[in-house]
Amino acid sequence: MENTKSLKRLLPFYKKPIFWSFLACFLYWAYLFFNTHMYISCDAINYETTGRLLQEKGWIEYFKTGPHREPFYPFLIAFAMNIAKSLSVSYQSIVLILQLLILFLTQLLTLFILKLLKIKKIIICPIILYLGISPALVNSALSLFSEIVIYPFILAIIIISHYCWDSFNRSKKKTIGLSIISGILFFLTVLNKAIFEIIIPGFIALVFILALFTKKRKFIINSVVYTLVTTTIFYSFIFTYKLTNKTFNGNFVVTQRGDLKLYGTAVRRTETLKKEDFLTALAYVPGEGFCNSIFGKEKCSYWGFEKIDLIGFNKIAQLESKGLRAEKASETTVKLAISLALEKPFQYGIFWIMEGCKMFFWESTKTGFVSYPTLLEKLFNLNSFKNGLRLTMALLTILALLYLSIFLWKNRKKILNADNPSQINEEIILFFSLGIIFFFISAHSFFDTVTRYAFPIAPLYLIIIAFFFQKVISKNN
Repeated sequence: MENTKSLKRLLPFYKKPIFWSFLACFLYWAYLFFNTHMYISCDAINYETTGRLLQEKGWIEYFKTGPHREPFYPFLIAFAMNIAKSLSVSYQSIVLILQLLILFLTQLLTLFILKLLKIKKIIICPIILYLGISPALVNSALSLFSEIVIYPFILAIIIISHYCWDSFNRSKKKTIGLSIISGILFFLTVLNKAIFEIIIPGFIALVFILALFTKKRKFIINSVVYTLVTTTIFYSFIFTYKLTNKTFNGNFVVTQRGDLKLYGTAVRRTETLKKEDFLTALAYVPGEGFCNSIFGKEKCSYWGFEKIDLIGFNKIAQLESKGLRAEKASETTVKLAISLALEKPFQYGIFWIMEGCKMFFWESTKTGFVSYPTLLEKLFNLNSFKNGLRLTMALLTILALLYLSIFLWKNRKKILNADNPSQINEEIILFFSLGIIFFFISAHSFFDTVTRYAFPIAPLYLIIIAFFFQKVISKNN
């Protein structure tokens, strides 16, 4: 048996099934690279403008004219612009290459996690293939939107957290080293998406509380070390970044967008609504197109992000017209949003849950902002294909999450097994994945959700779906 395994490892790479999964993706990406066009519209305009600002005037001007969006993606664009300038080519071509490389890195990290989970090759290959050809995820690599850069960071959080957990039963020195890496990684994740400033503290607390339940002295002591070191590193960097914004533009923030969305969402969720308003909100969960097909565009438009932005912008403008500084106006809108939510907590809670359910409908052939070749455009517009794929992936995601929740509950003793430090704890990887998904969805549910906001956790969805398939297959054999 061992000799057979050794021979398989020595096989030429082109005889391994995973090679063909990657090759199919590379060929598809090459075809799209030469046959698609990126539309610069909506948020993409802001990303392009900010990237050009960084390229032409540097970081000092970036902070002086801020607060801007999270800096990581504009930096990527500025980097692409510098390369494009030296090569005398379009910066969009360089961006596409970089973003396709990020998608490839996402595949590699997904493959690494799937192997840690001991998922069979017969499942790994199609999962890696789908990750590389998914209409939604590929669209994110072909668009000038920031979701693409966050994929590898979320997967890296799962991997480093798994190794941190393993280190709790080992030396304090190893725990400290991994905790420092975790703190830096968490900070960089916030520089990609500021909403992780809310998510990360919850995740760190989850790791610490879970460690307490092991009831192992060494394990708990090292988890305290992890919590203190990671939190210190994380908040030191966050504080420094916010202080830089405060120094140059007067706003002690990472970015300044959540306040108006939080307020706009609270207003919309706590207004006196008719029965039809609740039904249209429910129909909006699978997507705008589904709602429009039942109730019409006019009635469904109330639940679009444009409505929230309008309410929020008007409130900010009203407060600033009364003499409030931008930072004070932001604080006031957040307090007003909390006050509104507390006035009607039950109604607000219902819409909070509905908003979270949108995150399951992540797959889409109609994300927009990319012009595809005629044949692909026709396929993506075909109702049976676009609706069938979206519904299929949503149902698979929900089923896999439900199965995983039940599985982890039944195997909770294995999660807390701290006796064997050499054992790779598959359950803890799955638990951390579920934890990130839960915090991510919960945090986003306080705001409005559009399809692309769910993309960052789509690779985790696919990992959990792979685990679900493996369990189903093993039961049937």
